[in-house]
Amino acid sequence: MGKRATFAAGDPIRGGIPVIWPQFANLGGLPQHGFARKSEWQLVETTDGENENQSSVTLQLTDDHRTRELWPYHFRTELKVSIDEKSLIVELSAFNTGDEIFTFTAALHTYIAIADIRETAIRGFTGKWYLDKTQGGNETKDHAKKLVISDETDRVYLKAPKKVEVEDRGNERRVEIRATGFKDAVVWNPWLEKVTGFIGLDTEDYLRMICIEAAQIGSPVELKPGLSWSGAQTLAIV
Repeated sequence: MGKRATFAAGDPIRGGIPVIWPQFANLGGLPQHGFARKSEWQLVETTDGENENQSSVTLQLTDDHRTRELWPYHFRTELKVSIDEKSLIVELSAFNTGDEIFTFTAALHTYIAIADIRETAIRGFTGKWYLDKTQGGNETKDHAKKLVISDETDRVYLKAPKKVEVEDRGNERRVEIRATGFKDAVVWNPWLEKVTGFIGLDTEDYLRMICIEAAQIGSPVELKPGLSWSGAQTLAIV
């Protein structure tokens, strides 16, 4: 969590896993990152797993007059979060409950806590193409054996690997990030110059965070009436 993060209604939370839906960034006519991350979801189910170390919760967001003013479609989205001693699984599902086709982009905007970004490396993106949003969206191939963040970073990896790993040397741990259903991934850190431009982030918050997001951006999902889509991301200590 950002040191100045708040839980005020209608404000995005700087930390955790904001749900980006039905629009990533400004790729459409909706407000930045759509409306799901600023909406109040309803609790629909809680379950305990096969042992006391596992549990899950399911949340739901459906269309109402506020969403239809922004986006004129009928939908239901569900977020299932499962946790055990060493892993966190977040699954996002979208259902078309209306009679019109709609398209969407999405992401799980995961803030990963690290000891120090300067002592952190990301492995798994070698050889993958990405859109560099700090350079106007230029498409670039990642040739590095590992990604070390040393300045503002905002990359959309197209056809991303299904598994990447964060080497958090300051905390003496590695975090494995696995994705299913999502085709892309985002890596983001605002760095020193821009971190204070985000409400909820403090001057030095960029040092103790890296955002790695399972995403569906390059190929928007087209959902016909009565059909559904789902994607999931697993964070695990390895």
